[in-house]
Amino acid sequence: MNKLIGTLCLIVLAGVMNSILFNVTLEDMAIDLKVNSSAISWIVIAYTLVTTFGSVIYSKLASYFQIKKLLLIGVTLFTLGSLIGFYSSIFTVVLIGRIIQAMGGSSFIALSMITATQYIPLPKRNVALTLIGGCLSLGSGLGFLIGGIFAFTWGWHSLFLLMSLTFLTTISIYFLFPSGYASKERITEPFDILGMFYLVIFVTFFILGVKLNIYLLFLCIISVFLLGLHSKNKKIVLLVDPSVFRNYSYNRLILISFINNAAMVATLFLFPTLMNRAFHLSVIQIGFIICIVAIVSFFISLMIRKIVQVISNGKSMFLSILLQLLGFCILAFFGIHSIIMAILGLFLIYSSYGALTVIINLEIPQHIKPEKAAMGLGMYNLINFLGMSFGPSVSSRILSVYTNIPFVLQCFAVLLVVILLLMFTGRKNSQLSLKRNVSLEKD
Repeated sequence: MNKLIGTLCLIVLAGVMNSILFNVTLEDMAIDLKVNSSAISWIVIAYTLVTTFGSVIYSKLASYFQIKKLLLIGVTLFTLGSLIGFYSSIFTVVLIGRIIQAMGGSSFIALSMITATQYIPLPKRNVALTLIGGCLSLGSGLGFLIGGIFAFTWGWHSLFLLMSLTFLTTISIYFLFPSGYASKERITEPFDILGMFYLVIFVTFFILGVKLNIYLLFLCIISVFLLGLHSKNKKIVLLVDPSVFRNYSYNRLILISFINNAAMVATLFLFPTLMNRAFHLSVIQIGFIICIVAIVSFFISLMIRKIVQVISNGKSMFLSILLQLLGFCILAFFGIHSIIMAILGLFLIYSSYGALTVIINLEIPQHIKPEKAAMGLGMYNLINFLGMSFGPSVSSRILSVYTNIPFVLQCFAVLLVVILLLMFTGRKNSQLSLKRNVSLEKD
């Protein structure tokens, strides 16, 4: 079982690192591939798009096909895309390789979460979910440093070659992973093709609307309306089942997770620029700072599982958000004057992000019905990816109007205050619900 958990952590780490690696070398890629900055940004945008809706599709496919087979296909596609990117110096082909990478990589986190919640025994389950949450924060820090070192030393092609090593995990996947399905038993009803089409429209226009043109969000709203109409079809197993959103606690958790991911990835986007402007640090130096902070934060996140045994999940979540808010305030108000304060702010943000991710990973399965587990976890991963896209995109748009980085950090601090208000609202609703249940029992 420990080997299975270790394999889960490796593929999650590879997926997260791959989403960060190429951010530090886009300028070099644009020069080598002879394209402008607008075109090269699609190396990141295309990967984000495919990974976001792919995570939900894999979660649903896991009810039709064995998790082991899907993950083997995912790793194979990921490796194939990596090799295409490594051997090509033509922009279109590199972009295709990146898309194929995303087609495989979108399975990593989604299927790892399903495997951990459905097939790992309860004594080890919380350990697995804790490690997966820790790897999400660790991967971003390692990705930034390794991406900078490899690109500087061997060029951006080496990043594709590095990611192709993920293929080695197929041995462990084949021998260690369960052969079961997400729903324990295989679903035989037709796959929801129309629902998938609406979902792709929603994800595409949400990400493009935030990144490129806000008016595209109207098409995103239309796709949500169409998904709502489509959900009334009772003859098929829906790809997106609105019934999972009827649980207030679940909705609150995924909203908190959305803001948590948006704030963290926005920090990774803003911190290098802040360090370069204020202290003239190189990419390698900045990557080293982020990596050290990420490693320390990873070990702190491993202790969260024991902390929640003493302090409730709700209180631990509240403290994590407070620390993250403090980190943003320190980074916004003092980070431009002192590099020590900037690193302290980054450390608080990183540590609280890892802690909050672990807590939500432990909490979210408790608010999903067993028969809706794959759907609930798929939507949870979708919201996380949307948050990761939303954070840097909104930051970039704000910076295009106000070139003041501390102002952008203050905006995310406001979002964290909104999370705290949600925590209080959720507690009051829980108390009211408890009182109603008690009164009904007395009657």
